[in-house]
Formats: sequence, C-alpha cells, structure tokens
Amino acid sequence: MRHWTLVWPVEFLIYAGVRGVLAGLQTLSWRQASRAGAWVGRILRRVDRKHGAVARRNLERSPGIVDPGGRSAFLGRVYENLGRSLMELLLVPRLLARGEIARRVRLERLHVFDRALEKGKGAIAVVGHMGNYELIGVAVSLSGYPVHSLVRPIVNRPLDRYLERLRQLTGQKVIPRDGALGEMIRVLRRNGILVIQIDLDAKEGGVLVDFLGRPASTHRSPALLALKYGAPLIPVDIHREGDINVCVLEDPVDPAPYREREDAVEALTAELSRRFERQLRAHPDQWWWVFDRWRGADKALRATSRGPSSPR
Repeated sequence: MRHWTLVWPVEFLIYAGVRGVLAGLQTLSWRQASRAGAWVGRILRRVDRKHGAVARRNLERSPGIVDPGGRSAFLGRVYENLGRSLMELLLVPRLLARGEIARRVRLERLHVFDRALEKGKGAIAVVGHMGNYELIGVAVSLSGYPVHSLVRPIVNRPLDRYLERLRQLTGQKVIPRDGALGEMIRVLRRNGILVIQIDLDAKEGGVLVDFLGRPASTHRSPALLALKYGAPLIPVDIHREGDINVCVLEDPVDPAPYREREDAVEALTAELSRRFERQLRAHPDQWWWVFDRWRGADKALRATSRGPSSPR
C-alpha cells in the first residue's frame, strides 16, 4: 500500500483531496468542523483495520484503562479524536486570519517557559500524542516563544510540505527527525524551545522503561540532551475540554540530580514516561492508541530470552 501511494499521480490525488476538504471547511464553524471530524474518525475506524487491531491489542494488554465491555465505545472516541484533530489542524489558517487561535487553545502556566529560558540553556518540551498535540507548537509560538518541533515526515510528499507550512504559520520551526541531532543542539544553544514526542516506539535504539505496566522502548534523546546541555525538561499536557484544547505546562524535571547516577539516561527517561502516563490516565481516550507502542520492546525481550545463538 505504501508502494503504490508513492506514485506521483496517486500522491497528487490524495493531496488534492485533502485540499478539497480544506476548501469545504471554510464554510463551516469550528464546532461544525469538529463534528465533521468526528464523522471522519468513524469512517477511518471502519476502513483502518490494521491500526484498529493494534489499538485493541494495546487496550487488552493495558489493564485499568477500560473494561472489556467498554472497549468498542472507547475506540470509537479515540478515532473521533483523530478525525477532529485533523480537521482542526486544517482550520489553522482561517483561525489565524480571524485571530481566533487563543479562543480554541487555552495555554496555562506559560511562566514555566519564562523561568526556564532565563537560565539561557533552552528548554525541552516533552509531549505525547494526546488531544490535538499539533496545536501546542502553533499556539505557543504565536505567543512569542522560539519553538522548534521535531517531526517525522509523512509518506505523501506534497501533503507533507503543506502540513509543514501549516505548522510554521505562527513562527514555529520544524526539524525533520532524520539527521536532526545537530539542529536540536543548535536550538538549545540559541536558548530556544525544543519540542520532542515521548510516546513513539524507539525500536532497537531506545531505552526500555515502564509504560502502562510493561517495558516500552523509549527515545533517549530528551534525557541525553538535557544531561549534556543542562536544559530543563518540561512535560506538556494537552487535552480537550468541550470545544477547547487545553495546553498545560507542568513543573520542569531538572536533569542535574541525575548526572551522578550510572543509569542517568534510563532514570530520567523513566521519569518522563511516568509523567506522560499520568497525563494519559487522566484522559485515556484522547491518546492515539493506534500506535504499536510496545513492538520494539517486545522484540528486544524476545531476543534476550532466546540468548546468543549457538555456534555451528
């Protein structure tokens, strides 16, 4: 499926379809577009069998999130959030033109960024795929902060370029994930804010820490950068409250107390994972359960249990 979608005419047709949806959105109010997004999510759930199966498996292996009898309705809300998030992101240009971003995204405790940047070492905002996480960088940069977000490009190239333009409309800068280390370091040295996602499977390159009761391969870059350059780590929670996306900056995690520990990277990463899990448990149906979050850890643990192969 990835192969044929990379053919240029197909890529362009998908891109044109998205732009056509965007043109239609211009006639809708925010609430109407959000409701339309919920319907998009319901349709996506019906056709996206692969990720739906991943989400169900994740829930089955995550006790305490939702009772078995409520999983179907729970997943319905997960997909509705996905659809609403997409529609809201596409509405960003119109919201900017009308000066309505602040009405749709409520920023709380921005003073945490102010205090962090006073030290001159930059700050690392640690986020997950909660609510409409894309609006964090849009709204914070609009408030005048130097935001640089690490992103993973999507397969469709014209659509990826279009989404990149949307993300940068308010002054936010994006850093493609591949080969990003040098630019991430430069951001911190310029006393900027680096936004990194904590909840993606890091595969064989990650550190294994607990997440929802079992080991998960987690990216070590936030901890490594914080330990080396002294930048505070600031967990950022975003979730929906009705038609409003609420973005809350939590108290920073200071890397200094971890530096003398032999397991400094693992311990600091584990603390960030705990902070994010607390956010998730507060609003569990707003996390993107469609990610195969534990795949890398499961693979690593299976390899460890088999042990080294016998010589022939």
